Amino acid sequence: MGKKSITKGKYLRKIEFLTIVLISFFLYFILKEEPRKETAPKIIEPETAPAKLEPEKPEIEEKVSVYFDRDVQPIVEKMIKSAEKTIDAATYTYSKNEVTALLEKRAEEGVKVRLAAGRNKDKTLPAFDFSLAKTDNGIYHPKFFVLDGRDVLILSANISSSADASNNAVLFKNVPEAAAILKAEIDDVFAGNIEKRCADGCITEIGTIIFNPGKGCVKVRDEFLAAEKSIKGAVYTVTQKNPVLTGLKKAVKRGIDTRLILDNWRGDDGKIVNKKAANYLESIGVNLKYDEQEKSDEHLFHHKFAEIDGVTAIFGSMNWTASACYRNREITVISKDPLVATSFEEYFDNF
Repeated sequence: MGKKSITKGKYLRKIEFLTIVLISFFLYFILKEEPRKETAPKIIEPETAPAKLEPEKPEIEEKVSVYFDRDVQPIVEKMIKSAEKTIDAATYTYSKNEVTALLEKRAEEGVKVRLAAGRNKDKTLPAFDFSLAKTDNGIYHPKFFVLDGRDVLILSANISSSADASNNAVLFKNVPEAAAILKAEIDDVFAGNIEKRCADGCITEIGTIIFNPGKGCVKVRDEFLAAEKSIKGAVYTVTQKNPVLTGLKKAVKRGIDTRLILDNWRGDDGKIVNKKAANYLESIGVNLKYDEQEKSDEHLFHHKFAEIDGVTAIFGSMNWTASACYRNREITVISKDPLVATSFEEYFDNF
């Protein structure tokens, strides 16, 4: 009886022990805290990845630029709009148009605007500083802009020129030496006393500047005499007896390929004004044609330029006439910049 109780108790203790072990294992595996796993932050990809943006490249501004025909007025307007402090300009004929309206607007905005003119076609005064130039003999005929005392625009066009006319403009950026010379010209006009300036030629960043009366025509003649291959010119008015035509004649005799385009405008008598000079030029061997874009003299072919050997460009306000050489106030620039010469040559060849 006692032995059975002992055995029974022994089994009960084993069952109790196993039960405790099982419960312990159960509690250990069920309630054991799982170690925290490090996870990378979730990256949410956009539906469409943005294209890689290239850094913006600054606009490269050319130091010298040449413009023709319908591109002339837009560059004039652009430069007027960009001026910050001062605009000094010279022209032969003043009249009200889009350009003068823009000059008045800039004057209202606080820009100091001065215009020297040889003729007031409208007989009206603009809302900016304006002065008619007084010359001893001929007309006041230069055409240029100086902007903020550093940028220079040399033109064949007057302030009054139609946007449809054939003209040229050469823009030089940051040329303080040339700007100072041209600004002094405006100072003189407003002072009522035009001084002798660069009559023999002033060497500047833009080339040689010559004011007539002076040696402008002689300097052009000398460039023609130095030509080695070709001369290409486009001119509004030409007369026979002046140094420029002497240079052309001698160049042709040396075998230089010489080509010209002249305007076919007519005088009050209905005759082509350039006809006499044209006949002479053709007689000495110049390859010549008239501007006949519209088969009439209504289209103003107002250029005054020559290009020599692809390396020299001559431009400004000077026609190839005795009056321009000896009496008028004119500006001529002789540039050795190949970019300028090439621009004039390409225009001539494609005309």
